[in-house]
Amino acid sequence: MQFTFEKKQRRRLYLSFTLIFLICAVFVYGTYFLTGHELIWHLDGANQHLPLMQQYRQILKDFLTDPTKPFEQWSWHMGLGTDTFSVYSYYLIGDVFAYLTLLFPVGKMVFAYQFLIILRLYCAGLSFVFFVSHFKDLKDHAILCGSLVYLFNAYLLYSNVAQPFFTLPFIIFPLIITAIEKVLQDGSFWPLYLVFSWMLISNFYFAYVMGLGAMVYLALRWFISYRKSGKIFGKLCKLASATVLSLLTSAFMLIPEIYAVMHSTRSASDFANGLKVYPLYYYLALPSQLINGGNRDFYFWSALGFCSLAFFAIIYILVKRRKYPVLATLFGISFVMLLIPACGAFFNGMMSPSNRWTLMLCLPVGLASAILVQNITQLSKKMLKLFTIALVAYLAVITSTYYFQNNERIFIPIIFLAIFWAVIYVINTADIKSGSLVMLFVSLGNVCLNAVYFEAPFNGGYSNEMLDSGAYVRLSENRYAGLEQDLDEKNDFYRVSTLSQNYFFGSDYHMYNALNDKLYSLNSYYSLQNKDLGNFSTLMQNTQYESNIPLGQVSDRTILNDFFGVRYLFVRINQPNADKIPAGFVLDKTTRRITDPNGNSKLDSQTQRYKNECAFPLVYWQDKVLTQKDTENLSISAKERALADGVYVSEKNASGLSHADISNKSFDVPYTLVSSRGNVVSALDFEKRDKNETYRIILQNPEEYQNCELHVEINDINYVPYSLKKQVSIEQRAKDNDPEQGILAQNKSLNYYRYLRYHVLQGSPNISYALKVDGPYGTEKIYQPDQSALSFFKRVTNGTLNLGYFPKQLPDSLTLSPTKLGSYGFELRVTATPLSGDYRSQVKKLQRHALLNVKFSRNMLSGSIKTSRDGILASSIPYSKGWSATVNGRKAKVIKTNHAFVGLRLSSGKSDIVLKYRIPGLRQGLLITKLSLVFVLALALCDYLRFKKENEKTP
Repeated sequence: MQFTFEKKQRRRLYLSFTLIFLICAVFVYGTYFLTGHELIWHLDGANQHLPLMQQYRQILKDFLTDPTKPFEQWSWHMGLGTDTFSVYSYYLIGDVFAYLTLLFPVGKMVFAYQFLIILRLYCAGLSFVFFVSHFKDLKDHAILCGSLVYLFNAYLLYSNVAQPFFTLPFIIFPLIITAIEKVLQDGSFWPLYLVFSWMLISNFYFAYVMGLGAMVYLALRWFISYRKSGKIFGKLCKLASATVLSLLTSAFMLIPEIYAVMHSTRSASDFANGLKVYPLYYYLALPSQLINGGNRDFYFWSALGFCSLAFFAIIYILVKRRKYPVLATLFGISFVMLLIPACGAFFNGMMSPSNRWTLMLCLPVGLASAILVQNITQLSKKMLKLFTIALVAYLAVITSTYYFQNNERIFIPIIFLAIFWAVIYVINTADIKSGSLVMLFVSLGNVCLNAVYFEAPFNGGYSNEMLDSGAYVRLSENRYAGLEQDLDEKNDFYRVSTLSQNYFFGSDYHMYNALNDKLYSLNSYYSLQNKDLGNFSTLMQNTQYESNIPLGQVSDRTILNDFFGVRYLFVRINQPNADKIPAGFVLDKTTRRITDPNGNSKLDSQTQRYKNECAFPLVYWQDKVLTQKDTENLSISAKERALADGVYVSEKNASGLSHADISNKSFDVPYTLVSSRGNVVSALDFEKRDKNETYRIILQNPEEYQNCELHVEINDINYVPYSLKKQVSIEQRAKDNDPEQGILAQNKSLNYYRYLRYHVLQGSPNISYALKVDGPYGTEKIYQPDQSALSFFKRVTNGTLNLGYFPKQLPDSLTLSPTKLGSYGFELRVTATPLSGDYRSQVKKLQRHALLNVKFSRNMLSGSIKTSRDGILASSIPYSKGWSATVNGRKAKVIKTNHAFVGLRLSSGKSDIVLKYRIPGLRQGLLITKLSLVFVLALALCDYLRFKKENEKTP
């Protein structure tokens, strides 16, 4: 097919697309509103996208009100505090739709957020129509069919609502391909420069993905269609110029982003999560993923779910591969890529094997669908026969895999697969001239029903994960049930937190971020997090650590809460961990208790506020230091306890300072590990063969430990799962011999199939496991996710479980429960840390040594302190190279304290401290951008003058 830039009158086409989009939007979005939901996902939408959009709008408004005012480069409201650029650049700065929020009043931000979700998808459709309308032979009905396939697939049905900025690549990528074609046809390189610049500024992650996709397309198009066209050097120069100039123009974004990524928790992930091949269930599900538009089981993000028309479109292109070699080759390459984890990881920034790159596959699939519809009345008998054979074979494959992947969501796509086959057959045998219009109506019905089935809540649809109408506003206004209203504390800086898994609002919503509050929260949830903070969390064996949630609630550990300056704790009664209050937190205030109408006190609801008198100051002076040599043989609990004794610094920064005495601050508790079968076992080497078997950790002399926090430290975990055959055999045998089963329930064949299917779908054998420990206050666990967790995957070989604070004595025993069959080996250590007396006196001393007269201004903190000897100014401000400092007006070196936080070495005497933050790399990036824009403007002026001169010569 010929790609042409001849001017065409397409007004009717765009109006028709708008009408069809509105019809689809009624089904796609109307289902949510009809069932009383908003387009706000309870996870990322409510915790990231909407609150960040509100905050960013305020930043934009402040800038327009006073452009001379310095913009915020560091925010104290994002967890412990973070570089704002690393957050906003990922979610908002390059999203042109975010700037439209200025057109809405502040009270309409929830509406604006949802409106922009719909507008983005509409613009993605316009972009596709614009791209496909450049093909010479395609008519309106064919293009509209292709747009339905392009837009309304499982990828966008999910991500358009869950991750709104994921829609941007669907707008940009068709424009990239159009601009590349412009250059290949000896046209101007300016459109490519502009769209490349937009791509690079919009989002660095998707810029990487689309950049690779553009290279693949360019290589194929060049070698298949243009390599003999001549003017090779000129075309290459234009392509290189557009690429280089766009990189230079977007340097103000790219340089700080590269720094942020390289210094984030994402930078240390395993390539492809260690996978060489995908689990068996992935390959079993892959065939049905192609057309299963109602499905949300995006195994490794293989989110296809196209309109069933796409199946026949791909077959058509493959059969006509000589006529459509680029499309046929792209489908072949995509199929191979979907089979190999390394390909997904390569396109995912060398990290997890996520097939998000399939967003680019939507373009050729949509185009192929348009081509098929264009030729729908001219199919040969041979083609119809091949369609029938392919359909039968495809249904046979899906039927055979149904024994494992029996998902009823495939039924509607299969029904439409049969309908499309019948319609195609009738159009060609009955010689129906308006065949393309018929195909358009069938496609419209297919995508609308897919959307309804995807979203409707009655069958586990996606609307179950959306917030109820008005819920976000209620959440924003009542986040802490009003208990935060009287927390002024005379502008004293402190943080607040909740208990692990406790602060539950319903609809499976959990509060990860507390943006837009006047309070400073401990927890945070963003895609890019400070690498040093992540290292500190893993060093302390915080079992709640995730790459995008570095702290969580630090497992409710007392000293970590104190260290991070948590002064107030909000707790909901009758929720998990409600009684697991860290030491030193005293009930301060409560809401009115709402009793259960049926008199069940366990269902009563109330929010409580606890106050902590042992919170460390944000910035404080410490005259005792610790180095790696001092602590390398300590337990994790002892290392945590040492945070009150001294400050961790490098050997160089510790020179000349006194080292802290950290002996006898945390104690090992002797124990015996006994199986529920009555056998004494060694944690270093044991096997779990019975899924019901547990192990008691019997503590010796628990009465000797009072006012202690109890930890179970598990290190050097080595888990070896049984083979698939052995796991199935063990569980089948247990089921066959279960005395509670009647004689009519002992179906050996069914039991074998049941467990085989279960383990295939679980990807067994895999490396995932969980070690749970139950105590009086609840359950704590160490969890190793399997490789399908994608960006949440991590290698877990240790963890410290906090069983709670016991003011009188420790419990007699704990229960250890490995969750999976297999061989285990690990070092098990039980520790008790006293949290009264000496510990409290040390905390009080640190509070007396707090930085005084602390003042916060934009991107800056200042204060003063007077010391009697040399020491270290420590803090819980996350370290970054963006921090600079002056002491008494002189530049001072910012050092890393306690492995992850800002600090200074101070001499004795009075010190006036100023800490300033500047985004690393931003100044250099802005300089490059400014210089490149000068060059671009000069080049554009030369082009304009040359064009004008050539026109003047034309008679």
